[in-house]
Amino acid sequence: MDEVLAGAAALRDALRAEVDRAAAVPAALRALDAGRIFDGATARAGFNAQVAALQARLAAALARVAPGDGEATLAGLRARAPGPADALAASLAEVRALAALLAERDRLNLAMATRARACVRGYLAALRPHPAAYDRRGAPAAARPA
Repeated sequence: MDEVLAGAAALRDALRAEVDRAAAVPAALRALDAGRIFDGATARAGFNAQVAALQARLAAALARVAPGDGEATLAGLRARAPGPADALAASLAEVRALAALLAERDRLNLAMATRARACVRGYLAALRPHPAAYDRRGAPAAARPA
């Protein structure tokens, strides 16, 4: 059961660190800091890989401590070890709360990134405007892509 608790704690800690990192994303988007934005995307890819490995490790540990039928439920674990099962339930509740917080921050960051993209497109359109009727050689202007 110690391995299960350690796996849940590692998952919780990884989520907590990612929630903190995701909180810094709006500042990079407001500043239109491409380096920080790309670094954040790289960090998220690493986080996703880390969480996948932690989930697999936690699932394997739960399978090892599961009662005879092979299904690891909190009720079944409580019957065998009430104290550690309660600690696991608390840890998993914190994991769920952090995952919900991360999902909310991701939703807000996506909305902000969409607005930042529109801003960048506006800047680029101002720097290189498309003629409405004729191109620079006098030919009819091609339809602008949306």
